[in-house]
Amino acid sequence: MRSKAPFRLCASAVMLASALAVTSLAQPPGAQMYRVTMTHVKPDMLSEWIDLQKNEVIPALKKGGVKSRNVFVSGLFGNSFEYTTLEQFDSFAQFDGPGPLVKALDQPAAFRLNEKLRKCIISSNSYVGNRLLEISNVPEENPTFIVSTRYRIAPGKMADFQALVKSDLLPVYKKNKIGFIVTRRTLGANTNDVTLSVYYKKYAELDGGPMLTKLLGQEAANKINAKFNGIRTSVETIVRSRVADLSF
Repeated sequence: MRSKAPFRLCASAVMLASALAVTSLAQPPGAQMYRVTMTHVKPDMLSEWIDLQKNEVIPALKKGGVKSRNVFVSGLFGNSFEYTTLEQFDSFAQFDGPGPLVKALDQPAAFRLNEKLRKCIISSNSYVGNRLLEISNVPEENPTFIVSTRYRIAPGKMADFQALVKSDLLPVYKKNKIGFIVTRRTLGANTNDVTLSVYYKKYAELDGGPMLTKLLGQEAANKINAKFNGIRTSVETIVRSRVADLSF
């Protein structure tokens, strides 16, 4: 009889973990959902891939109902030939029907276009990113480039992390009218990963250290960063430039 208690405890733990995982995937109030696609293009096929995007993909996406997309490229300080595409969507239900390329071109033509695109790439993966609007400062203008730092949040600390961002970081960026975007990864990625992206207009603004340090000074920035100790671990920091010709 004793052996049943540990089993029940383990089963309960699994059920609780599953419930928490499902909850973390749901769209939080005041968030925007994006399908984020990371594409690594073959260097010798870059020109062909860009031409396909401009002349065939973008017109088809617009015709197929996609309202907007933003494309960023890394390489100067990040992975070379890597393009990040963000397309906003309102509901997962839209993925039950045909995709925008099929709507615009029909199934055979969409297949042929995708075949041409596949020949140009090394790899591609997609995930859902929830842009957390309540703790972001989203300006009307698009950035020239962004500096994105991805953090892995300690288990059970997501609420603490978001509270600190709201109380200590967001007011600084709002006061100085600087774009500041907080995005949590969900389906297709590690759900404990959050990206903080800061808008920049020119590379000279990178001189002098991180934006928070320049705005507050080293001592004040250190005090804020110390509050995140034990809550977040930095995974990577990448500079991504917006590609206007591939965005709309």
